[in-house]
Amino acid sequence: MRGPFLGVLLVVLLGGVSGCQRELPFQASPEQPIVGYQIEGYVTDHLGVPLKGVRVGVWFDYAFVDMLQPPSTTFFVDDSTKNVLVRVFDRNQKVRAILFEGYASPGALDVGWDKRDGNGNLVPSGVYTVDFSLNGVHKASYNVIVDGAVTAVTDTLGYYVIPDENLPIGFYPVPQYSPYDSQFIGNYSITSSITLELYLDIHRGASVSVTKDLITRYDFVI
Repeated sequence: MRGPFLGVLLVVLLGGVSGCQRELPFQASPEQPIVGYQIEGYVTDHLGVPLKGVRVGVWFDYAFVDMLQPPSTTFFVDDSTKNVLVRVFDRNQKVRAILFEGYASPGALDVGWDKRDGNGNLVPSGVYTVDFSLNGVHKASYNVIVDGAVTAVTDTLGYYVIPDENLPIGFYPVPQYSPYDSQFIGNYSITSSITLELYLDIHRGASVSVTKDLITRYDFVI
């Protein structure tokens, strides 16, 4: 079962670009093991000329799992003398942004994240954790799914790569909400069907199915 919103997106994205996908016919070698998932390929024009600087976005597909209530996005401060620290971590446990640091009045604390890192840049597609601690002690956290963001840029050879950290296949739970009234409609998991979008004058893209521990190859011809 596909997620409730991706169908419309695919209608817009697919078409206007040709490409080819092939899973490289070998398992990862012991010298350079491939762990998890990876997508790579080239973007060229119809004459085979590499296109440099093409931004590649990644969209996820979702499958419904259950209706269990998702984790709360509200933190609670129990003592105004305790130092509050709210940080954003990526899947490699690297701090990508500090959202709040200091003291706060006792009670509910809502800290929003604009999906930008500490330098003000939008983060790539993937799963991020908003973590809340008091006096250095972890108290609570919740996950944020960043979808449709620029995740790679082609180099001088037109080459791009989407690494495993930006392909959280099987991740659960992904809470989904109605776009009309923000009502919770269920928890989903991320499937192995990925949509790659090229951010050109006219957005173009294609659906790619990835396989664990194999490089998935997809070349675009514009």
